[in-house]
Amino acid sequence: MGKILDQFGNHLAKLTSTEKQVLYYIDQHLQDAMHLSLTEIAKVNAVSTTTIIRMAHKLELEGFSELKYMLKKSSQQQERSSDSPIELYKREFISAFDTIQPDELENLSDRIKRAEQVIIVGVGLSKMMAEYFSKLLMQTGKQTYYTYESHMIDLLPNMVKPNDLVFFISTSGETKTLIQAAEKLSYQVVDTAAITNSSDSTLGKIVKTNLSMTVEKVNFAGYDITARSTLMLLIDLLFASYLKK
Repeated sequence: MGKILDQFGNHLAKLTSTEKQVLYYIDQHLQDAMHLSLTEIAKVNAVSTTTIIRMAHKLELEGFSELKYMLKKSSQQQERSSDSPIELYKREFISAFDTIQPDELENLSDRIKRAEQVIIVGVGLSKMMAEYFSKLLMQTGKQTYYTYESHMIDLLPNMVKPNDLVFFISTSGETKTLIQAAEKLSYQVVDTAAITNSSDSTLGKIVKTNLSMTVEKVNFAGYDITARSTLMLLIDLLFASYLKK
């Protein structure tokens, strides 16, 4: 399965055989398709322009112009993926560093210092980040613990106290379990924050502060393989800022 089919695989069942034919063509001829007009793609596939527009709508796109934008973006991602891992990570880190807000680091480190207890929540691959952050703070004598079990996360609203600080660690900021817990805590007098790879995530909008480095999301065969190393870097930067307090 090519990159385009991988991206829109969940929508294939909605398409007619003619619409699938167009999508398969685009997937197999990405470099050509991104330079063709609506009429030209229709001609190559012997279909009407209406068929292509209808296909785009079924893929939950606004129309052909957004489809062309997606093709260009996919092409750029393919070009970047051909780079060596060292060059790829170097470019990502340099770009991500520019998105860090030093004021947020200072603000959060102050709140860690004032908090009676720091609770760190992470699930899946982010569980290791939550444990790492928690153990860093423990070394300074800060009252802290981390949790990753769903039933404990559900109980958080009943466990936290007004002077506690709750951190959510999430790569995407879209993990349903964490979003639900953050929503419940938003109705209580408790401080919340998140460390994510997205400055515009659902989780980030619910908590009081979202510390993030904007990193491009990467999917492979339906799995999120976005780098987690940026989360580790943010944790280290925040901890270093806290130590200065």
